[in-house]
Amino acid sequence: MQVQGQVEPGFEPVREAFQRQFDNGLNVGGSVAVCLRGKPVVNLWGGTTAPDGGDPWREETMTIVYSTTKGLTATCLHVLADRGLVQYDDLVSKYWPEFAQNGKERITIRHLLTHQAGIPQMPEGLSVSDLLDWSTMVRALEGLSPVWEPGADTGYHALDFGWLVGEIVRRIDGRSLGTFLHEEICKPLGIKKLFVGAPDSEEPNIAPLHSPERTPEQEAMAKAFMEGNTLVARAMGMAINPDSAGANLHDVLNTRRGHAAEIPAVSGVACARDLARFYACLANYGDLDGVRILSEATVRRMSEEQSHRPDRVIIGIPIRWSLGYMNGGDPGWPQGPRKTSFGHPGAGGSVGFADPEIGMSFGYVPNMMAMAELTGIGRASALADAARACIA
Repeated sequence: MQVQGQVEPGFEPVREAFQRQFDNGLNVGGSVAVCLRGKPVVNLWGGTTAPDGGDPWREETMTIVYSTTKGLTATCLHVLADRGLVQYDDLVSKYWPEFAQNGKERITIRHLLTHQAGIPQMPEGLSVSDLLDWSTMVRALEGLSPVWEPGADTGYHALDFGWLVGEIVRRIDGRSLGTFLHEEICKPLGIKKLFVGAPDSEEPNIAPLHSPERTPEQEAMAKAFMEGNTLVARAMGMAINPDSAGANLHDVLNTRRGHAAEIPAVSGVACARDLARFYACLANYGDLDGVRILSEATVRRMSEEQSHRPDRVIIGIPIRWSLGYMNGGDPGWPQGPRKTSFGHPGAGGSVGFADPEIGMSFGYVPNMMAMAELTGIGRASALADAARACIA
């Protein structure tokens, strides 16, 4: 399966690394892109939309990027902060009064962005259909109680992060998270293939996300991981009931109604070219091609490391959190060993990040899931390492 696209001279190792992944059967289809100081230097794609052949992957083919969506969601809130409409240490209840109950009265915006709010667990009794209804989810989250003192520990808010942060955006601005993202960030920057809530017209451009069959050993390990810790299972939504047709969340995210839904922790769709362009603006301290989305001061503030300790949900894995992003600083992660790098991976294997110090942004969007790559360690790491080596 021959990789398509362009690389600037000096970035040929990224093409070679991407081609090896196809040669070794690590991808069905996907794309990878890199920008340097706002200019595209890598824009590659290859493979197909389905394991049995499907359609050829194109430059603008998108797929679900799971938690890579969280970086997009966080950036929307930072735009409001940059405009002076919200402060990171404000109480959530200042904007969302109904939130202040059951021990959540002292939770701040900073707690939400750094996964320290203490409410990673999904509300009980939900079905997949409930996840598609914004008001239902907001009311359900209002009833949660913290499982640790807010600010005292860190645990990945895998699903509810999107509604928590997205509702703050909606309360301040009046628009939904997906609409704000499109109108205030993507449209001004000329980003055309990146959405949280994709319109009907984009459906032909969205490839399904595939889950490879697990071996019995892998299935047993996954079951033990999810069932061995109640908090993990609840945070990851394992107790969510299927919809009336028996579909789980992954099934629904692969449908038109899933692509249209605004579940701002996991339902984003993107191609690598535009994911890299999104982060190119952040890598250039908020300005891209003369369009300023954020001030340099805000980019520096929002990307500064806030905590680094073992995560209570992603069991035992130390994560470097800034305000809504996973930071670099450790070898092996796609963000790499550089602490100035920040972004977000997704369970499907996708990753987007920026490193302003070297002016690099990166986007990788595959359509074959790899749960072992929850933090982006794996295929994305190899490609990002190759790109950084071309810059060094």
